[in-house]
Amino acid sequence: MKKIIKRITKSSAFHKLICRLISIYINLVYYTSRRFIEVDEAALPYFNGEKNAIFCFWHGRLLMIAKINPPHRTMNVLISTHSDGEIISGAMHNFGFQTIRGSSTRGGVAAVINSIKALENRENVCITPDGPRGPAMQVQEGIIAIAKKTGLPIIPLTYSCSHKRFAKSWDRFLIAFPLGRLYYKIGKPLINPDKDELEAAMIKLTEDIDKLAS
Repeated sequence: MKKIIKRITKSSAFHKLICRLISIYINLVYYTSRRFIEVDEAALPYFNGEKNAIFCFWHGRLLMIAKINPPHRTMNVLISTHSDGEIISGAMHNFGFQTIRGSSTRGGVAAVINSIKALENRENVCITPDGPRGPAMQVQEGIIAIAKKTGLPIIPLTYSCSHKRFAKSWDRFLIAFPLGRLYYKIGKPLINPDKDELEAAMIKLTEDIDKLAS
């Protein structure tokens, strides 16, 4: 029986089902919530799709970010190659995102190269700089290297909500519930920031929106 269950859970059909259920849940939360989106004035050309950039958010705020996708440009999300990444990648595809596979622990060089190529092709790239395994809310060097190479700004973004629960995971994954208030915040573009500058901006953005949603 264990072998049968393992075979089922590793099948492509099962993964597609899980991805579809996640997508349905994200839409359920999004469309049953009162939504508020705050965009820094300097970030508007990027949020409206007039220019491309590097977007970033903490791994723990992944769930509802799927609904933020600037128009007119392909958004490539950097996703790790581990098994959870397969499900995240499939769910993101359901919202029109493309994915670049790799992380700091596996496939990192290829992921950086492919991210740079996408940005040079005037596409967007979205990165969780503390993923896939942390430490939570600590920026790793990959996103800084990509920004330096391309000269494009890094735009931090996040979300919070009134009806939620934090999972007991390394990233304190925020689980949003339906029928509440849903807040998005897109921060000021940062040109060639260092690691500490980006980390401080992202932490402040997260703290500010959590206060707003409380």
